[in-house]
Amino acid sequence: MANVVIYTTSLTGVTKIKKDQTSLRFLLDRKRVSYTEKDVARDTRALAEAKGGSGKTDMPQLFVDDAFIGTYDDLLELEEIGELNAKLGL
Repeated sequence: MANVVIYTTSLTGVTKIKKDQTSLRFLLDRKRVSYTEKDVARDTRALAEAKGGSGKTDMPQLFVDDAFIGTYDDLLELEEIGELNAKLGL
C-alpha cells in the first residue's frame, strides 16, 4: 500500500481551505485509504516538507510515496477523469 500524507493547516479563517481539507479527508476515508496528516501551522518542518515537495503553499496538499499529487482541486480533476485511484495505489 502507498504511503499517503496530507498537509493541512489548523490556523485558517478561509472557508474554502477548511472545506477542502474536510472534503479531502472524507474522500480518502470513503476510498478506505489510510493516511498521515501533518498540520503545517503546528509543525514548521511539515510546512518545509510540503513547500519543498510541491513548490506551493496552498493547503491541503496530497503526497503519495513522497510524490506531490496535488491540491484538493487537482484531486477532484483526477477523480473526474478516473485517475485518482491509480495515483493512490488502489
